[in-house]
Amino acid sequence: MKILIVDDSVAMQAIVRRGLEQFGYKQLKIKQANDGIEALESIGQWQPDIVLSDWHMPNMSGLELLIEVKKRELPIKIGIVTTVCDEERIELALEQGASFVLSKPFEDAALHKALLPLMQGAFETEEILNTQTSKSSALVLPKLSQLEKVLHRFLHEEISLTELPVQKFSHEKVPALLALFEDLETQKVRAVAILDIRATCLFGGLKNELSAQKIDHYLTNKMISKHILDGCEQVMHSSAFAFLDRKTRKNLRLKCVSFVPKSFAKLEILYAKPKSERIDILCDMPGYQSGIMTIVSS
Repeated sequence: MKILIVDDSVAMQAIVRRGLEQFGYKQLKIKQANDGIEALESIGQWQPDIVLSDWHMPNMSGLELLIEVKKRELPIKIGIVTTVCDEERIELALEQGASFVLSKPFEDAALHKALLPLMQGAFETEEILNTQTSKSSALVLPKLSQLEKVLHRFLHEEISLTELPVQKFSHEKVPALLALFEDLETQKVRAVAILDIRATCLFGGLKNELSAQKIDHYLTNKMISKHILDGCEQVMHSSAFAFLDRKTRKNLRLKCVSFVPKSFAKLEILYAKPKSERIDILCDMPGYQSGIMTIVSS
């Protein structure tokens, strides 16, 4: 994961860098730039995954940098770290495609929380899937009718689920959200739900009572806000009731939910599972864009 810090204050660059380094992420690479012009040069040469930019800077502001990056259709997430506290200006930055706006001064925990939807998944989820999956031969897949009943109860009664043909992996499947479900006793992962960005925004948006227009805004910018992520986590937590181990007669438990900004090897392996070990689902709600959720037994 590569992160570019953009700020005309060397002291603030150091503060943000220190906060990032304290997260303990493996393979985290950090570079710094003094303004938007310098940042664009670094972006072209280094191609960071995330840019953390100040708003007010000489030569090119953080907002102008954000607009330029979006204009070039670069696959980069941008967070604004600023003293700006005017709600209209913050909303403007979000409308232009900022993943988040974090106010200065901030605690390291606040920076970490803001970055979680962008950074999580590339490291933690892959590690869990590689080391904590169950060796059990018993499949744990929810019945479609039971899962739909759970969503009717905990999300919205008009949600409908329809089984789809097996979905093949493509790079259009990311960004995505992964929900890992574990056995309560062994704490091993027994099932994984992969939600495309439409399903993620549908579930998380409905849980937060967002309008279809607001959800469409997130989809247009391919963003998943912290509110969306938290809402989707609540939905997945409730959905665990539909994941029943037929041997133990016990439900699985949600282990974690992670945002995956780009593909990794294990994700493609999950999509390669045969039809007997998975269920692919169209998630539909009147007035909203439909999403796809793939659930695989691990």
